[in-house]
Amino acid sequence: MPDEYSMVPHYSIADSERAVTARTRRWPLWGLRVIMLLILNLQSTQLMAYPGLRVSAEQVEHEDFTMEGVQGHLSKEGVFSLKAENIEVSGIKKKLRGVVIEGAVEEFLSEPDSLVIRAALHADSIGAEIEWVRENEEITASLSVLPQDVIQLRRFDGLPAELAWISSGSVGATVNFRQSGNGQPDVTVILNASDIGFDSPDGLFAAEGLTAEAEISAATDNWSELRIKGTVRKGEVLLKEFYRNFAEGAMHFDLHPEWRPEAVRLKSFSLTDRQTVTVEGAALLDLAGETHEWDLVVSRLDLVFPGAYRRYMEPAMAEWTLDGLGVTGRLSWSGEWADGNFLGGDLKVSDLSVVDLQRGRFAITGLEARLRPGDHQFNSSLDWRGLLVGKVNLGSGAVALDSEPGRFAIVEPLVLEVLGGLLKVAELKVLLPGAKGNEEAEPDIRLRAELLDLDMEQLTAALGWPSFTGTISGVIPGVSLEEGVLDIEGKIEVDVFDGKLMVEDLRIERPFGVLPSLAANIEAANLDLELLTGTFSFGRISGRINGHMRDLRMLDWKPVTFDAWFGTPDSQRGSKGISRKAVNRLTTLGGGSATTALTSPVMRLFSNFSYKRLGLGCRMQNNICDLRGISEDNESVLIMEGAGIPKITIRAFNRSVDWPQLLGQLAVASEGEAIKIGD
Repeated sequence: MPDEYSMVPHYSIADSERAVTARTRRWPLWGLRVIMLLILNLQSTQLMAYPGLRVSAEQVEHEDFTMEGVQGHLSKEGVFSLKAENIEVSGIKKKLRGVVIEGAVEEFLSEPDSLVIRAALHADSIGAEIEWVRENEEITASLSVLPQDVIQLRRFDGLPAELAWISSGSVGATVNFRQSGNGQPDVTVILNASDIGFDSPDGLFAAEGLTAEAEISAATDNWSELRIKGTVRKGEVLLKEFYRNFAEGAMHFDLHPEWRPEAVRLKSFSLTDRQTVTVEGAALLDLAGETHEWDLVVSRLDLVFPGAYRRYMEPAMAEWTLDGLGVTGRLSWSGEWADGNFLGGDLKVSDLSVVDLQRGRFAITGLEARLRPGDHQFNSSLDWRGLLVGKVNLGSGAVALDSEPGRFAIVEPLVLEVLGGLLKVAELKVLLPGAKGNEEAEPDIRLRAELLDLDMEQLTAALGWPSFTGTISGVIPGVSLEEGVLDIEGKIEVDVFDGKLMVEDLRIERPFGVLPSLAANIEAANLDLELLTGTFSFGRISGRINGHMRDLRMLDWKPVTFDAWFGTPDSQRGSKGISRKAVNRLTTLGGGSATTALTSPVMRLFSNFSYKRLGLGCRMQNNICDLRGISEDNESVLIMEGAGIPKITIRAFNRSVDWPQLLGQLAVASEGEAIKIGD
């Protein structure tokens, strides 16, 4: 027999100790089994003492682990110990050093066809119980590790550094072994964790009160492949943006990992709470590189609302202020999502409703969808019962879609009845996060639309503005949403007050986020002043007006800076009329007064006047509005130049006006509380 398989080169029995001593340089694992048989041959039910036994080996090998410097001892009283200088396990880089296992045999029952051995043991502070039973041709064994304080595990070398995050909890385990005859042995490990708490230094990972159990099974001919099934029952966990409180329902998992020195592969995984969410797929963790990143493939996703939103989605969506939504319905998807890209699948949305209950910004109800991205033989479609943006009701609709993995677009224009008019969507394309060409965490949206004859009275009521009359039409040449920025391409032209408003360079950042910001340039051309002032109860002013609001910047929908000017166009000839009420308003806003001639008793006989031109500008920054007019001198700026008899002139003597105060004056003016000239 070769030396490496030499079991016992020599042994001796000392009558005084009845000790068996064996030394060898290298044993395979089955050499330890021979030692056990030797004990059994020397022991019987009538024998009250155990044979004194000492075993030493330079190395004990198995396919997946190696022990070096092995020393074993069994006393006549049943007290035993096993020491190993090093234990090396395949797949674990660091060796376990200085392992010492001690214990005592508590029960030894030997019958002709059966054998039962029970013992208590401990390694360092870890206590365990072992039971070994042979019944005819069947052998079963179990090793039960008593619950241990997880904090005590920190002192063991070779364990992950993240164990330092743990602040509380205990872990216990049971290893079960079963073999019938010469068949393949079955090995299972049952783990129990209770009240686990941890907190990472950066606060991104945390848990409290986690309680879970898992069963790990393996084929003894291939220890690298495992099956892990279990349940997380209690506690709460935070993993970056993901938060889950398991008091709302347990999470069940089923994993099939495969360990290799260069990678950990999840051949399959399944996560479900059996109520709201089911996720299935596979994954790979590359251990060869420096980043150790996961490659994930999802093949199935089922979401049942509102539970799926409240349990899994709301904390992460709060970053885009999409928390506080009311979500009902169901979403089911099967296919393939890998490497951050949608590769294909079948999506079904059933009676989905999403309502912004907290902020009232939008609502969609009764959404039904069926999409098969990339399958052009299938008619992908989308329809809904109700759609609300702010207080603007867009009603119901249906549309056919051209769908590719991670993107979709409408096939033909979509026409919606809106505010007594029409909204024609000529183009709508959406590129989803993770799709090829969109590596961002937000969708890329392209939109081109047209507004036809929207009723201004309905629109202003929906927006909470002063009531306008007439209709509004316009063209939206292009809209894109990229990296959280809503960008209007080209120029928006709106027909209003018998003139035109043109909006350019319109950009909105975080439209649904915290502190949304807006930037734009606005030009007004040939607006009818009588329609405009009548809308705001400002008092009647006839004629036309041009103007602009350039470099407009708004934060949280409040102006921060702009340069505005509105005045009589050069093309206007002759004088136009202005009512006493409108004169009062302009006088109040200018912070000055009309000419002293208007205070005479004769002026009280006039309710209408004439003007040649008017103009008012404001450069606003840091809540201060610097006024300008048609002309200026050292003391004031000219706001309105009168004409005819009686001739009135309005000047502003306070050139720097507090912006909030000016808004207050506008509010008072709209309520008819301005000072009357001549009173």
